[in-house]
Amino acid sequence: MGQISEVQFSAEPETLMALSRLFTYPEQLPDGRDLARIFTQAGPIPACPSLTGLQNSYVSLFINHLPEVPCIPCGSWYLEGTLMGPSTLKLSALYREYGFEPLEIPDHIAVELEFLAILSTLVCRASDPENRTRLTADLKFVSGHLAAWTPEFFDRVVSWDEKGFYGALARACQPFF
Repeated sequence: MGQISEVQFSAEPETLMALSRLFTYPEQLPDGRDLARIFTQAGPIPACPSLTGLQNSYVSLFINHLPEVPCIPCGSWYLEGTLMGPSTLKLSALYREYGFEPLEIPDHIAVELEFLAILSTLVCRASDPENRTRLTADLKFVSGHLAAWTPEFFDRVVSWDEKGFYGALARACQPFF
């Protein structure tokens, strides 16, 4: 199981939001700007299947694949071997402090990336040193949480979707973590 450490995350808020959108169930084909933001830095933009193909891949990798889901996109699965474990509850409490109410499971990769983008933006805008210190500590906690489990998650996605869109996305994410 991974261990949470303090890590300073290096991606810009816009990049984090793009990653969050790309790891959310696709209701439409990915935005070209999101793809360019991620893949310009990490290699060529992969061919994107049809919307139905992308949705099928997402479901098969992250939601429902018999006999088991190969790439559960939630941190507590990798850190504690269960969903909604103690680390999830800690994230939920932190989200509440900021009034952040995600629709997904709190430690879903898309949710953590979105919250990290929000914190990054708040840190950049903070003028009060005390507030900036608190925001930076929370940013380090969330980025450390992600860094503790996403390498294994990305490895699994690459393994299960080697030539597909999500495999390419996972490979592109690895340098960020």
